[in-house]
This record gives sequence, C-alpha cells and structure tokens, in this order.
Amino acid sequence: MANINKLIKQLKHDDPSKREEAILELAELQDQGGVEPLIKVVNQDTRENRTYAITALAEIGDHRAIETLIFCLMDNDENIRLAASRALGKFISPQAISSLLVSLKKDPNITVKSRAALSLGAIGSELAVEDLLQESKLEHPSSLLYSIDSALKMIAKNNGYENIDALVQSLMVKKTKRDEVTPELQQINEREELLRFPNLWPYIRKYVFQQLEGIQTVLSIESNEETAERKITEILGGKFYKFIDFMERKMNTKYSEYQTDLLWQMSWDTSKPIRTEIFQMIRDHRSEVAEIDRYRGWLEKIEEEKEAAETEYGEPIMRIEQKPTPPPREELEDVTAAELARSISGDIESIMKKYSTWKGEEDEEDDFKQFNIETK
Repeated sequence: MANINKLIKQLKHDDPSKREEAILELAELQDQGGVEPLIKVVNQDTRENRTYAITALAEIGDHRAIETLIFCLMDNDENIRLAASRALGKFISPQAISSLLVSLKKDPNITVKSRAALSLGAIGSELAVEDLLQESKLEHPSSLLYSIDSALKMIAKNNGYENIDALVQSLMVKKTKRDEVTPELQQINEREELLRFPNLWPYIRKYVFQQLEGIQTVLSIESNEETAERKITEILGGKFYKFIDFMERKMNTKYSEYQTDLLWQMSWDTSKPIRTEIFQMIRDHRSEVAEIDRYRGWLEKIEEEKEAAETEYGEPIMRIEQKPTPPPREELEDVTAAELARSISGDIESIMKKYSTWKGEEDEEDDFKQFNIETK
C-alpha cells in the first residue's frame, strides 16, 4: 500500500502527470488524511487534476469536502461544475441538496443540470421532491426531463414508495397539514432563516454522530433493516427536542413547528450514510451466518449418513449427490455464528470511527455539553 505522506508530498510535484498519479492513488486509498491536500489541488491545479481531485474527494466521502465542492458548482469551467455536481451526489447533506437544486435551476449547461438532478436522486431526500416536481413541469430538453424523472424514481424507492405517484401523494398530505399551520410564503421565509445560520450543518452532523455513537449497544445480529431503522429513529429522536432548545439558544430565536420539522428531516437525511453502512453490515453478517450454518448442516448430514451406512453395511457409503464444496474444516471450527454475532458491535464501532470528524472542534464539544446531549 502506498504511503499517504509520500502521496501528499507528490501532489506538489512539478510534473502534472505525477500529481495526477498521486491523486488517483489517494482516491483508491480513501484515507481521510488526504482530504485537505486534495482540497488544495481542487483550488489551484490544472483542470484535469482538479477534476480528478473532485472525484477523489467524493470517493473519500469526508464532509469537509462539501463546502469546496459547492464552491466548484460556481466555477467558470463547465467540466469542473459537472464533476462537482456528480461528486455531491455522494454526500447525504441538506447543504449539498440546497446547492444542487440551485444548479438544477440556474446552471447554463444542460448536462450539469441533468447531473445535478441525478445527484439529488442519489441522495434520496424528500427535501428535493417539491423543487424537482416544479422543474418537471417546465419546458426543458427531454434529456433533462428524463434525469428529473429518474431522480424522482430514486427518491421514491429510497423512501419506501412504490412509485412517484405514491411519493407525491404522501408529500401532498404532509404539505396540506403544514400549510394549515404555516402559510407557504411563511415557510419559505422560515426555511431561509434556518439556512442562514452559519453553523447549522456542523451542529446537525455533530448531533447525529453523538446520538448514534453508542448504537452498537442496542443493535444485534438478529436486527433486520426495519428493526434497525426503527431503533435508529428512536435514538435520533430521543433527545431531539433538547437539540432544538440548544439551537434556539444559539440562534437567539424560537423555532416554529415548520422549522422543527425541517430540522428533523435534515437530521434524518444526514444520518443516511451511517444507516446505509449499518444495514449493509447487518446483511453481510446474516449472510455469513447463514452460509456457515448451511455448510455445518451439510457436514452433519454426511456424518449421519456415514454412521447409518456403517451400521447397515459395516463400512461407510456416501450417497449425497450434488455436494457443495465446503470450506476447510478448520475454518468452520474457528468461526461460529455466535462469534459473528458478537463481532457486530466492533463493526458498528468501526463504521462510527469513519464519521468521527463529525464531532467537530473542542469549542463545539463544550457547546454541546451545555445541554448534555449524550448517548449514555
């Protein structure tokens, strides 16, 4: 494996091809130590290397890259804007959603608009649906309308709806209820007020990380995705109103019902990458357990038939057809379903370590201690 410090040093090489080499290797390593150096490349290298660095930042997936990628959406070079719009689709961030919606509506290049729509679909947040629907009714080129339709289908699937119509119907019901309490123009003003707060995104990420940091204590190998999602919802919601109180003090304002709902949706969306990795880990563990059980059952069947044959004929006779190739016996003796179940806690801890930068700086830590949001 390449030395990350050596690769970071290589980013300053006089030869652009050598810098390109380092960028591609950093993308492959996906080490968070490469984030800040790659951000510098995005800001000051050749167009080709800037594009490679944008892709590398997306591969690493660290939230520190979001602000730089958003800035790239305003670049004069449409290739940079295209790369940035594609990269932001890897970040489940309300901040990324807002910026991609601006690109969808205002970028002069149809390809960039289409890519922004598809990235919104990849993020999968309901926050983008209303704007996507509005754009779908305008006179756009067919390629852009197709991308918008694809994005809506992805969001519908991500949120458990059978199709776009079911998604829209559900959102219409929610919107009607919101409009009864808060008129539409007031919603726009309240949303803008919330988004103007400079530390909104760091605090949301910090809250999500802090609440989920100890989640391995409540999930087990028996958890399916539905059970895990319910538990995660309960954990995120457990101290949400304490979080709201804290944010109100920081902004020196009182949140409306609409702003509270919006902040919850932002928190839920922000938790998506963690939820996705946890669900995949659960699926992998269950698959491993099932595979081991299958092989154990196969070996037990062989032993039973051998014993039966010895009893009847005095010597072993194999009568099992189409036998799968089992793993080495020593592997089966070393790995058990129970051991896999116990290891789930360590795996979730590893997932959370990946997002440890969400903790923020020490002064933010002190701010959070003021209202005692903790997992214990």
